[in-house]
Amino acid sequence: MKKTVSMKIASVLAGVMLLSACSAGNTNTGNNESSGNAGGKKVQLTFTTWGDVTSGSSEQQLADEFNAAHPDIEVKFEPVPGDGYATKLTTSLASGTAADVFLIGEGDFYSYVDKGVVEPLDDYIAKDSTFDLAMYQKDLIDMERINDKLYYLPKDFNPLALWYNKRIFDEAGVPYPSDDWTWDDMFATAKKLTKQENGKYTQFGFNAGTWEYPIYTYLWTNGTDIANEEGTKAEGFMNSEKTVQAMEKYVALSKGDGRVSPTPQDTQTMGGDSSMFMTDKLAMMVTGRWIKSDLDKSNVEYGSALIPKGADDERAGIIAAAGWAMNSKTKHKVEAFELMKWLSGTDAQKLRSKNGLVLPATVAELDQVKTTEEKDKPVIEMMNFARKPVTMRSANGPIFKEAFTQALEKILLGKLDVKSALDEAAKTADSKIK
Repeated sequence: MKKTVSMKIASVLAGVMLLSACSAGNTNTGNNESSGNAGGKKVQLTFTTWGDVTSGSSEQQLADEFNAAHPDIEVKFEPVPGDGYATKLTTSLASGTAADVFLIGEGDFYSYVDKGVVEPLDDYIAKDSTFDLAMYQKDLIDMERINDKLYYLPKDFNPLALWYNKRIFDEAGVPYPSDDWTWDDMFATAKKLTKQENGKYTQFGFNAGTWEYPIYTYLWTNGTDIANEEGTKAEGFMNSEKTVQAMEKYVALSKGDGRVSPTPQDTQTMGGDSSMFMTDKLAMMVTGRWIKSDLDKSNVEYGSALIPKGADDERAGIIAAAGWAMNSKTKHKVEAFELMKWLSGTDAQKLRSKNGLVLPATVAELDQVKTTEEKDKPVIEMMNFARKPVTMRSANGPIFKEAFTQALEKILLGKLDVKSALDEAAKTADSKIK
């Protein structure tokens, strides 16, 4: 899932979703499993996503095909632009007017389940002899299973990888990233690829930004995390000696005259990391495959590589994914499940992945991509090193994320040193959990 959408959903969730007491009696919601086809009327369903709102989108095409194949059901696709999706979804859930089926990103899987707004799917799957979960990548199904229940069906996915600007490497005469690279190797190379002219930075080697996903992969390869595995404690993890030492090295990349990374202010001024990358102002960044759409429209020469290893030869990554969820208050649960199967089925996976911007969640289709993919092969290989951040391990995940993000902001603004900021963040997180 794109990082901007995930961040906005998480922030709106904290302020809006007191959903255990969702309003009842709305014409779009209810607890009946199915209304059937009483009186010859079609069952009316809606589904929503963020992003593409054009009439020719893949989701609209899938809706049209579903309607043609299901004469007793009429589906309406109601997309929302990315920046407005979080607010639209959370407020509609709170008011009882949400779509029957909606899309959620991996960072919010746990949060929506914890709020009770997502229907578990196990009973529907058990009753459907034609549906087999084995068609999907096991890692994705494992991501979507919470407390031993399955709540989502996969739409698509993209592992994070290291993306590099070939032109910058070639002009500097520096070899491209290799599978043997450690984070220290990358930092050293970033220094070689950073340029200044007349005391002003014109090119940076690596983006050590504030997005937490790349930072998590870096911490994991250093043998640490911002929370315990159960997601119940920050003290001794978020502020452990290993975390403090790793973060001191990480934030130093974007501080001082010798920095190799843009500051958050630099990135904003220059139009964002993708824009900097495409205009030869940034050599490397850790991000997802969704950037291919913009990269392929530009004249940038790029490649992808595995995220570097830690000093102990350990590598770690994260799979960004999206899953279809059923509104737990929908009146038409059986029909909604039929729609979810359609939207996550083989034909849907082929349709979405044909332009190469996302990877198919089904085994057979991904195997086909693997046989032909060369340029972005490392992106697919990063699946083998994926781990779950705390937001996917615990309902407390947003608490840890917020505390850590605020600490990082204070560090970068020079308000607190790394240790003091992380000590404060750990204390804050644990107090909120208690």
